[in-house]
Amino acid sequence: MSDNRGVSNPTYANSPDDPELGKALRQDDEIDREGRETWGGRFDFMMSLIGFSVGVGYATTVIVWYLMLYYIIIITWAIYYIYASVRNGLDEFPWEQCDDTWKISPKQSCFNDLNFLAQSNATTLCKSLVKNGSNEAYIKAGCTQYFDWKANTSLVTTSELFWENDVLGLTDSMDEIGNLQWGLVISLIIGWILCYICIIGGVRVTGKIVWFTALFPYVMLTALFIRGITLEGAAKGIEFYLKPDFGKLSEGSVWLDAGTQIFWSMSIGLGALPALGSYNNYRHNCLRDCIIYTCVNSGTSIFGGFAIFSILGHMADAMGVSVEDVAKGGPGLTFIAYPKALSLMTVVPQFWAVCFFLMIMFLGLDSQFVSVEGFIAQVMDAFPQFFRFRHARKIFVTVVTIISGCVGLIFVTQGGMYYFQIMDFYSASGMTLLFVSFFEVVGIAYFYGGFRYVRDLEAMMGFSIPIYFPVCWYALTPGICIFIAIFFWTTFEPLSYGGFTYPSWTEYVGWGLSASSCVCIPIAAIFTLSKYRDNLQEAITPIIAKHQIHETTEEPFKIRGTVGSEKYMERQAGSYNLNPQTPM
Repeated sequence: MSDNRGVSNPTYANSPDDPELGKALRQDDEIDREGRETWGGRFDFMMSLIGFSVGVGYATTVIVWYLMLYYIIIITWAIYYIYASVRNGLDEFPWEQCDDTWKISPKQSCFNDLNFLAQSNATTLCKSLVKNGSNEAYIKAGCTQYFDWKANTSLVTTSELFWENDVLGLTDSMDEIGNLQWGLVISLIIGWILCYICIIGGVRVTGKIVWFTALFPYVMLTALFIRGITLEGAAKGIEFYLKPDFGKLSEGSVWLDAGTQIFWSMSIGLGALPALGSYNNYRHNCLRDCIIYTCVNSGTSIFGGFAIFSILGHMADAMGVSVEDVAKGGPGLTFIAYPKALSLMTVVPQFWAVCFFLMIMFLGLDSQFVSVEGFIAQVMDAFPQFFRFRHARKIFVTVVTIISGCVGLIFVTQGGMYYFQIMDFYSASGMTLLFVSFFEVVGIAYFYGGFRYVRDLEAMMGFSIPIYFPVCWYALTPGICIFIAIFFWTTFEPLSYGGFTYPSWTEYVGWGLSASSCVCIPIAAIFTLSKYRDNLQEAITPIIAKHQIHETTEEPFKIRGTVGSEKYMERQAGSYNLNPQTPM
């Protein structure tokens, strides 16, 4: 933590026992700053918080590097679907009809389930046999007049075949990497250009751009919500959304997915929050931001669920199936089920499709450029000696963008989806985030000192921190992380995608990706213990960075006046209790 934070204790600033210091601390305008009040290094908050846990900073750097390599692919898919939505003008969507160029297994039949179940004049019996997957009974009942379901084949929907053939060009296994999907390559380039534009101007420009990229999805989400709840069958989808299935609580993957969702949606363990928060003024009320951030984040997820499942309910009602049959998880929900649901929109469905995928694109773009900004900040702050030249940041951003785009090409090959799944499962989610987040909170609570950290925050913000937060740091958060980890391992299932089961060697590669970030923590801890073995107290002493040193006096910044200076030096000598009436 920067030494700026320890200039005062908020209880001491208002203490009648020392009115001179209280007056000095309340007059922020009189603070002697020839430098600047905010954090000079964007990642100083994490990297200099405690010497012992510096490995957490490096671990998050590795994680965010992995994340920015493959997360851009979600934006890529969204951009491609925007194009596909208007490719045929106002005619049918390309995922509504079978295409002769698609690769279909001899054991499969291309099937427009939406058209057959919702719009055709097929008998109730025939529709029921299709829902049940009764191929032989379907043929015997003479239902082939409505749809030629070939004998001994399974039905594969047009939206699923469009996803696998037109979008991904999916090969049979990861051993066949195939060719580049040029539609995705162009979309990937567009995605990186948009991200580059958002971050090249620095945090001031990014702060202005985010007003649009963050608020536009809310406009789209509200439009989809209003349209969704007016559709027939919407209540069916909302009921499915709100009705819990307690039987799922016995599955370890559900707990891990829930934890990962929180980590991902709030950028916990990825280094992005310290990177962005470091631009704030020293006295900034970060507690207020924390509460607003979590409420808005969770509220958006809940609101988005109503918008999505109302339309899925309409789709299920039109097809005569349960919502569970159409609500697939993962990419399948966004890029298979929902495009199909958009086809049911009676008024200009192309407009709603473009709105939906623009929303997905901007939501992803927000996360992507924050990740890239976090990575750039962490590397430049960790190795400042390599960036002491003009336009260093812009050049580094350009180089990172180009390299990341080139590496990302593997994910837009015909076998790229298999590698995307490995990265998504092992490198920057699940157990990796759980591990790093566990050591972040343990490092603060047990090595730096949770209540010491509370005093630091109180000194910065000028008011008391609720006891709830140190209770979380010391017990609740570590306990929940351990519980989820144990539960996950006891019910662990190897990675698979569709009908493809990954070979055993991919597990070693995947856990190697996880270990490449996690290992930074013990390595840094061992190095620190070795370096400070004769004085461990120094290992947990805040680091004063170069930008926190007064340019003229070459001493740490301090308040003008004898009283403030004396109290500051007392703290420098080891006393973190600036209020003699307040016990450590």
